[in-house]
Amino acid sequence: MFIQQISINPVFYFSWIVLAAFSICCHEYAHAYTALRVGDDTAARAGHLTLNPLVQMGIQSLIMLVLFGIARGAVPVGLENVRKPRNRALISLAGPLSNLILCFIFSLLLVIAQAAKADRVVQFLFIGGAVNGMLFVLNILPVPVLDGFAVLSAFNAKLEVFAQKHATAVFLVFILLLWNTPLGSLIFGGGYALQGFFVALFQGLVA
Repeated sequence: MFIQQISINPVFYFSWIVLAAFSICCHEYAHAYTALRVGDDTAARAGHLTLNPLVQMGIQSLIMLVLFGIARGAVPVGLENVRKPRNRALISLAGPLSNLILCFIFSLLLVIAQAAKADRVVQFLFIGGAVNGMLFVLNILPVPVLDGFAVLSAFNAKLEVFAQKHATAVFLVFILLLWNTPLGSLIFGGGYALQGFFVALFQGLVA
């Protein structure tokens, strides 16, 4: 279990919690900010223009993060205030894109730290890149409740109706597959691969 890492590898344990919470909060902030920019102030009025994990994630999600290493966030969006499908898609896409950018930044800082032989921060930066790579890969999937599906449903009303009716059931099946099939390894591996791509790119530039 993840919480056992507190005695096995406390540096990894606390780094993961801090970086996962920070990355999820950035993800949700990006949703809220983009929604405000395209005309929906629902999230802004609810106080979601913040990086406060108690607001963006909630206490239950934070407990899950401490115990199991996984968590989620959510911001309210008033889609009735956003008429254009393109803008609806932008709101959904903003979260995963924030994680892609953070993966890029952490990977760059990792290569700089390696070049400077700053070994104490290399693991921290590695975890930061990996967490954001995983969040990007996971959230971009076209599964109801995730952002990838919301991007598609912004252009297809039938998909939006399907999500409203079956999202919870489909997502529960997805979670079961995530934990009991190679799907979870593919997603986590995809996150590491994305970070590895950026690290290799920057290492090539340094060389």
